[in-house]
Amino acid sequence: MFVLIWATLLFSVRVSDAETGSSVSGKTSCWLKDYCITLVEGEITAEAGLCVVIPCSFTVPEDIKVLNIVWLKCESTKQRCGYGDMIFNSNTSSDQVQSEFKGRVSLLESDVSQKNCSIIVNDLKESDSGTYQLRVEASPRRGSYKFFQRATVSVQGMNHPAV
Repeated sequence: MFVLIWATLLFSVRVSDAETGSSVSGKTSCWLKDYCITLVEGEITAEAGLCVVIPCSFTVPEDIKVLNIVWLKCESTKQRCGYGDMIFNSNTSSDQVQSEFKGRVSLLESDVSQKNCSIIVNDLKESDSGTYQLRVEASPRRGSYKFFQRATVSVQGMNHPAV
């Protein structure tokens, strides 16, 4: 497990060169000036019972202080995810996280000022399939931003070898 996390950290660093906008397997998008996100392109496929990492990095204007990172999961048919779709909040006192995700989602880099928003979801269930969207909560409050780009995860049933 430790090796998997380190390999993922290295991958997320390769994916997220925010200064140059270059990426190996990710795409950097900037909808507003200085608000950019790098997410993996395409669908991330994982197996039920295991874990998945969603590599992610972001930039915000220099005068914005990032307070919390919030991840939302919603159906791809929804135009926007809402707070009822919250699966993770780096503010540990938040009680709005969906109960089925509590304790299963964490940031790979706990220091939100590093602008690494990569998460790992453990003990995957097929119901974890869907689209995942990032919201950055900041100070001043007007600096908070929900990124439009989404990562898509598809969780498939566990493959058991024949005995």
